[in-house]
Amino acid sequence: METPIFIVGAPRSGTTLLRNMLNRHPAIAICRETDFQRLVYARRRAFGNIGDLQNRQRLVREYLGTPRVQRLRLNLPELEKTLLREGTSYEGLFAALLRFYAQAHGKRRCGEKTPRHALFTETLCQWYPGARIIHLLRDPRDVVASLLRMPWADRNVVGNARLWLRSNLAAGRSRHRPQYLMVRYEELVTSPEQEVSRVCGFVGEEFCAAMLVSDRDPRGEQPWYRRAEERVTTERIGKWREQLTSKEAALVEWFVGRHMQTFGYEAATHAPGGLAIAQDMGSTVFQAARRHAGEFPAAWYSFVRSRQLAKEEMAKERFRSRQLTRAAISEEHS
Repeated sequence: METPIFIVGAPRSGTTLLRNMLNRHPAIAICRETDFQRLVYARRRAFGNIGDLQNRQRLVREYLGTPRVQRLRLNLPELEKTLLREGTSYEGLFAALLRFYAQAHGKRRCGEKTPRHALFTETLCQWYPGARIIHLLRDPRDVVASLLRMPWADRNVVGNARLWLRSNLAAGRSRHRPQYLMVRYEELVTSPEQEVSRVCGFVGEEFCAAMLVSDRDPRGEQPWYRRAEERVTTERIGKWREQLTSKEAALVEWFVGRHMQTFGYEAATHAPGGLAIAQDMGSTVFQAARRHAGEFPAAWYSFVRSRQLAKEEMAKERFRSRQLTRAAISEEHS
């Protein structure tokens, strides 16, 4: 297999934008989010050794029954045959899925984009020694401001700042490896040709001008996916100044702390007061509890590392659908 390409980073950091750019290359097919680590590899004790055909059949049947795999628009019966034949280990199963996706799109290079795989990069590097890890980094205040506007994300500042910090620190653990590259969102949208050329050189492919031409897919399901298919723009750099209150911006900078400067971003506010910190920390706990309650039984399946992947994902889909409906109603009345 040619070296796979993995795009990781905190959610709302431009990972979908870069995926779309790379997918316009004639040789590259980057699979959309598979959440392989959380749904499959984290359940390896539950499913057991998939070198055993019976275990492998159980896992493949469950995984292919999830909405996220069905949204890949692949020939599922053929994919099932391929995974049963080639997926005799967890790394083999993942590689077979990515190869199948690339072949279905007539491409020779495969890859995948799941932001949360930022927590999984060292394992990916061990599984696939020639793999390329592309770490997307964006200003934490812009990420938090964007997350607060997403119907599927938490509604508190500290929880989203924590997600940014955890994702980027985890991805950064692979920075000592030659197969790691960090790309800043701000530089990607300011100098797209230069940055995409740099990415192409890193993955060993020639830059193609078509990679910068937007090709909006009318079948895109949600606004945040469709926006990533539009022309590249710098309009969203520094949006946090409009979308966050001074207290919210201060909370982000307080929580990220010294890591903000380490990652190249300068603080612009004063430290928040103790009351503001206590209020948002309380909101973080409350939001997490409410989300788990709303996602039940999906949260339970996830907690016990259940083998019932399809039921878990479908429960999550129902919860997300309710969130989207509420957001749409709220927007209509605002």
